[in-house]
Amino acid sequence: MPIQKIKSLTNLRPFKIKNSLSIRLISYVFVCSTALVIIITLLQLLFDYQQDTSKIKATINQVESSFLQPLAVSMWSLDKEQVEVQTKSIMNLPYIQYVKVHEVVGNTEVIMSHQGTIKETFDISKKFDLVHQGQIVGTLFVAASLDQVYDNLVEKSFFILIGQAIKTMVIAFCILFIIHYLVIRHINKIALYTRNIQLSSNNKILTLDGRNDYISDASDELDELVYLLNKMQKRIVAELTDKEIAIAELQQERDFSATIINASSTIICCLDAEFKIATINPAAVILTGYSQEELHNKSWVDIFVLEKHKAELQEKLSANEPLHSIEIRMHDQMGEMNTLLWTFSAFYEGMDIKYLIGFGHDITAQKKVEQEILLLNDQLEEKVNTRTAALTASNEQMSETVEQLKRTQQTLVESEKMASLGSLVAGIAHEINTPIGISVTAASFLQEEVDTLKEKLGENKLSRSYLSGLIDRFTESGRLLNNNLTRAADLISSFKQVAVDQSSEACYSFKLKENIEQVVTSLKHKIKQSRTTVSISCPEDLSIYSFPGSFVQIYSNLIINSIIHGFGQWPGKREIYINIELQNETLVIDYRDTGKGIPEDMAERIFDPFVTSKRGSGGSGLGTHIIYNIVSQLFKGDIKYVVEEEGARFIMKIPYRASMNS
Repeated sequence: MPIQKIKSLTNLRPFKIKNSLSIRLISYVFVCSTALVIIITLLQLLFDYQQDTSKIKATINQVESSFLQPLAVSMWSLDKEQVEVQTKSIMNLPYIQYVKVHEVVGNTEVIMSHQGTIKETFDISKKFDLVHQGQIVGTLFVAASLDQVYDNLVEKSFFILIGQAIKTMVIAFCILFIIHYLVIRHINKIALYTRNIQLSSNNKILTLDGRNDYISDASDELDELVYLLNKMQKRIVAELTDKEIAIAELQQERDFSATIINASSTIICCLDAEFKIATINPAAVILTGYSQEELHNKSWVDIFVLEKHKAELQEKLSANEPLHSIEIRMHDQMGEMNTLLWTFSAFYEGMDIKYLIGFGHDITAQKKVEQEILLLNDQLEEKVNTRTAALTASNEQMSETVEQLKRTQQTLVESEKMASLGSLVAGIAHEINTPIGISVTAASFLQEEVDTLKEKLGENKLSRSYLSGLIDRFTESGRLLNNNLTRAADLISSFKQVAVDQSSEACYSFKLKENIEQVVTSLKHKIKQSRTTVSISCPEDLSIYSFPGSFVQIYSNLIINSIIHGFGQWPGKREIYINIELQNETLVIDYRDTGKGIPEDMAERIFDPFVTSKRGSGGSGLGTHIIYNIVSQLFKGDIKYVVEEEGARFIMKIPYRASMNS
């Protein structure tokens, strides 16, 4: 996600002042304080209530201690006035609501005096017996009312609530101010900073007034929050930057892959678990004639497989068999037959196939070329057989030569570095055409001369001059036949060397330095004539169990190639360096000359047959090819040509065997 999109998301939700933390804090403080005030007030009123009721009970107890005995005396003396005075005195006591005095006459009680307000029920009341000289003379009933207590409590509660409310409001605003100063204003700044944050590398960091911008021992939670917020911002910016780079690279790779897939001539398709086409590239449109929309969700088997092979391919796909480089034939919309080389790669989800990626390469043209090559091969073999038959009629030796040529041709066809069969036969025909053509012409000329001689013999017209000229013509024709047949035989012998016969040469242990010195000695005349110097670097005691004749053939071909091709008309140094050493059970032969080197157009195919810069001047183009076959087929080794600024260089690596048992 781009950074600009992230920035826009920060403004999606507006800041709501109605949900301010300050308002919620003061609301919570006010509610809690109010609840606390009410609880304290109730406790205070309960305490006052208990105090007042205790006072009332104490007053009643005071009546018992102060008025019972005087009242009993007054009752005994039947002094009603005194009783009235005493009852009024009791009524003057606080909270006393009603006082009543009974005189006991026998078993009955007669009201003698009462004061106050009478009610059906009283809040607090108590009845006392009036005893004089051990005899009950009357009773005293005292009742107290809590109305005054309740009035006092109501009045007190009003003042307590007002005072506590004012106190609570003052404390709440003080707490709010402290919280706002210490917390809320910093939180608001953090919120405003977060609301307007710009996720870019040049964004300013958040700092709080009067606070540290780093974590220290004196830091608190807000400092740590600011520190973590700044750190988080930097980390987010870094991760977003990395993500933008990764997205750009991924987009570039996706575009690159899409371009390659769409531009590819190979059919690339994605199949689901039911082998239906999910996606496919334009190459399928060109091949099948269907549009990509028509191919979508079609069965791959129905589109790209012939009817008779559908069941077999469907079974292989369902069985999860590996399908690599299988040839499948199909009909396009026009009914034409095409051959595709298919390879599938499976992607699994658990143990089940999630989808398959198929790669189909159209090899219809290659198949046609293969058929044409096979047909051409048959035609060439037929021509060779026809020519062989014609030559056999005239010359038994030429018949044997053609048979050897056919065997050489078969060997070259099996070589992995061989050119196409058409090029090989064309090269062979080109090489032997001239000597054989001259030989046929000479043989035809001899036949004509023989026929002429028969006619003259029959007519008795022979003369000395004619016979002398005839002998000269026979001699010249014989020389031409001998020279050109010898040339053809030499060429056929070179062709025979192309196929290395591993059973035709003895194999034994020999010293490598002696072997190459023998080659140099045998070529001493040519080396001296070409003014060439050969330097050999090889351990004296290094021996190998192998075919010494094949090594001789390698050295001879390389040295002769350097003399003919490298040093021909070369004004520079004429030196050959041969270095032989053993490296980790591998024999390494490094051959190098200082001649004119190999042209670039020939270097890439230097080991192919009939590649030569001396065609028509005695070069057959088989020397390096023979060396390649000996090293790769007979020795099971490797040879490569190394391009250098000056001269030609060949490096051969051959598996080393010290003896027959090693």
